[in-house]
Amino acid sequence: MTDFQNGWLYEAGIGENRALRVADGELVAVRVERGRTGATLASIVDAQFTEQWVAGRSGIVTLASGEQGLLQPLPKGLTEGASVRVEIVREALDEKGGQSKRAKARPAAEGSALTMGPSLLDIIEAGGEPVRTIQAHEPDRLSAFGWNEAMEQAETGRIDFDGGSLLVSLTPAMTVIDVDGPLAPYELAKRAAKAVALALTRFDIGGSIGVDFPTLEAKAERTEVSTIFDQHMAGKCERTAINGFGLMQVVARKTGPSVLEVMQADKVLSATLALLRQAERTQGTGALQLDVHPAVAAKLNHPQAWLDALSKRTGRDVSVEAKGDIPIAGGQIS
Repeated sequence: MTDFQNGWLYEAGIGENRALRVADGELVAVRVERGRTGATLASIVDAQFTEQWVAGRSGIVTLASGEQGLLQPLPKGLTEGASVRVEIVREALDEKGGQSKRAKARPAAEGSALTMGPSLLDIIEAGGEPVRTIQAHEPDRLSAFGWNEAMEQAETGRIDFDGGSLLVSLTPAMTVIDVDGPLAPYELAKRAAKAVALALTRFDIGGSIGVDFPTLEAKAERTEVSTIFDQHMAGKCERTAINGFGLMQVVARKTGPSVLEVMQADKVLSATLALLRQAERTQGTGALQLDVHPAVAAKLNHPQAWLDALSKRTGRDVSVEAKGDIPIAGGQIS
């Protein structure tokens, strides 16, 4: 992969678009885009004001798709049932267990035209770095730069580094990162500070983030660990000092789900889309058979368009067989 050292690799997959950023030949960021609706970031859409939330301050709006959003502030004189044009400022957040946080919206500027927010490809192209689109018949550049390992980290929340590991836990209120490892507390905390900063950028983790470092009694040690975090934190954020119990809080702008939230919200869907990617890259001729867990089979058959796209892209007939003894992430292709 020496021919690509800096920029973005982009892959338009079946049901999922993927991007990986490389700096000096190393993976520094991954992004995943699934199913764009009217509530994508920076979209300007018409909605119906459904109900008051906090009187005179915020309320619920319903988009044409049926998706709801939290509108704040409320335009003066807006009454329930009225139409209002809004701008999406944060996408909806799907959480494990089927819970979901509504998208956030604000009143659109007067005269604003209806528009769909930028796609993943639009966003990375606007950044000014080189963008190379890769196809399934080409070498798997994403995997060569560590895509599969990054996706495993996103799905499990476990990120290993030299001398320790991070366990990233998603909660409705915040993202919590626990530091663990066999090293002495000061050395472990220093290495973890770099790993935390890199992980926040790699997986687009924003919002409120709590980091539980080892307890460090010396203030100078806590200050040094904070400095290491600052040196490696590429995105804009605010943070507290590390307190005597090892806790540091980071706050960064959140405009949508992190890669961890995307991958963990529906693990059956994540396994299904990963299998489609693998199947699209499978060499050979003749029919493709996918032996999968019944839950994955259900995903593959609804929507049928995914299997149709796989058949069209590979030029092969595709069949699916559900087998109860196959793990969700253990689909087989033959």
